[in-house]
Amino acid sequence: MTPLDIVTSATIADFTPEALMTLSVTQVNMLLARLENEEPPEQTRGAMCYEAMSAPEVAEYICPVCGEKTMYNYSQSAFINWELEGCRRMVESINSNTDFNIVLDEGLFCDFCSPDAGEEEPVLRLQVLFEDGNEVTNTVSINDLRMLDSFLQGNLYYTTSNDAQLPLKDYAPRMRELLGMEGEQPR
Repeated sequence: MTPLDIVTSATIADFTPEALMTLSVTQVNMLLARLENEEPPEQTRGAMCYEAMSAPEVAEYICPVCGEKTMYNYSQSAFINWELEGCRRMVESINSNTDFNIVLDEGLFCDFCSPDAGEEEPVLRLQVLFEDGNEVTNTVSINDLRMLDSFLQGNLYYTTSNDAQLPLKDYAPRMRELLGMEGEQPR
């Protein structure tokens, strides 16, 4: 039986955080192969009764690198006030599940770290740093981080902001892209 056969024949219960601990690149590729080959779980609906909340007029972004403050208007206030901290926690979770390093680059949100950014809306970048010195950088959304975090915990689904559970199978190419493992196969 090959490692791929072992992974694809495993059940969800076999992929507990305790069993996974930290994943090597080879193990992540095996999980990707499992995700691509296994039948996806059924989608579950989330809460639909939440009343929309108005975003704050302004947001104060404090750069974790330089400590300086950048003020944002309505266009970024909801993300900065309600979602950015969750993105940081998801990256910590991702790092706790892998033996390579993931860095969330928020530099484009800071006027002091990125003075030449111009008028474009700032974005988050995810850097994957491998032990061999290779690095992959992609622009990410909070949904990308939700999917990646859930995937690296051994799940075949991810949980949305309203607690729905959606299958990850259709997002396997995005997981490969974010992790810099496009086209790689398990060894």
